[in-house]
Amino acid sequence: MPKSPAERKAAQRARQAASGEKKLELKLDSQEVEMLAQNCAARRPGREPYTLNEYITMLIRKDAAELAQQLEELAKRQCGKCGDRLPVASCPCQGDSQCWATSGWLETKLNITP
Repeated sequence: MPKSPAERKAAQRARQAASGEKKLELKLDSQEVEMLAQNCAARRPGREPYTLNEYITMLIRKDAAELAQQLEELAKRQCGKCGDRLPVASCPCQGDSQCWATSGWLETKLNITP
């Protein structure tokens, strides 16, 4: 007997979960949706625009690569207070102006440049 639509959908969800895929819901305002659509097309001039999923997943992978490189550069430095290799996640000296844990996170946060 053929599977019902609900059974097929449940099987699809199970396959996706087994492969590590996760479905996310994303809330964007109209300006963000417009920027996203424009960027999907502008990144592939003369070709079919990226799908929203392709574009967002590539942004995630691009950011992960940039962050890995940034963390590799940070690892060459030490905290000015305790001498631990950066990045320091927690430190008993946190709060001291020389401690990287006090304000070092500013070096790794996402920035929007004009």
